[in-house]
Amino acid sequence: MNKRTYLAAACLLPILLSAQTNEPQLWGKCTLDDFQKTPYSEWYSKNHAEYEPNPAIVEQLRDFNWKDYSVTVFLGTWCGDSRREVPRFVKALDAAGFPQHAITVIALSAEDSVYKQSVTREERGRHIYRVPTFIISKKGSEVNRIVEIPAVSLERDLLAILNGKYTPNYESYIYLSQWFDEGILNDSNISHRGLSRQIKHLTQSVGELNTFGYVLSKSGSEGLDAAINVFKINTYLYPEAWQPQMSLAEALYDRGDGEQALKAIQKALELNKDVRNVKSLIALEDKIKILTTTAH
Repeated sequence: MNKRTYLAAACLLPILLSAQTNEPQLWGKCTLDDFQKTPYSEWYSKNHAEYEPNPAIVEQLRDFNWKDYSVTVFLGTWCGDSRREVPRFVKALDAAGFPQHAITVIALSAEDSVYKQSVTREERGRHIYRVPTFIISKKGSEVNRIVEIPAVSLERDLLAILNGKYTPNYESYIYLSQWFDEGILNDSNISHRGLSRQIKHLTQSVGELNTFGYVLSKSGSEGLDAAINVFKINTYLYPEAWQPQMSLAEALYDRGDGEQALKAIQKALELNKDVRNVKSLIALEDKIKILTTTAH
């Protein structure tokens, strides 16, 4: 069965077979009831049962009028952070008196060609780069979001959001998302060094922008061009790291820019200090060389 073929299921929710594990993964809009079914119940029920929301914080949350609020949860049933945090957050919401009918759950794919996408693309335009992402909205407009893991705790983060005193994880994504929306990341004249300086103090690791760029690169041609600029920004943030150069090489290869891709992968090989990475780097270099040869 092709990994993108829907499995027959009693519900209408599409299910993917993971190419890596051959396990079924939810894909698209689902309900909390779907997590009561095997195999999802194995991790959902355990993490839901074991989590105890802080009663003092819950008491404060219960004072809020939830009438105009809604929560959208983007998760991956393949993702360890999603498996841990989603059941806990649902339990915290329940304890706070939040109505379950105001919770929308969207399961995203881990497959390469549709990475972190829903089957009906509910994530489009929502800037979902890490899962889980919990978006809290009021009257349909986003108030704030919890990204991947809580900054303090799920219920404390939620209270801070409601009080207007919350900054989510991955602050760099706020800037990057704005730059994408404004067309800056698709502008061939941008200063990658200049943009890197604007977010240097907000970036925690080399993987932060790499993940952002990778998700963009799978979202279409406009996203691929933006991803290339993100990877170039990351080479200025982490000039001694091989990962941004490899990601840049892959994206340039996907765009058909063999000569620039070859320069990037050779730079990655130069910077790499771990022999365990050499095989994959050389394999990409060989693939890029074929592209440059056929182009001439």
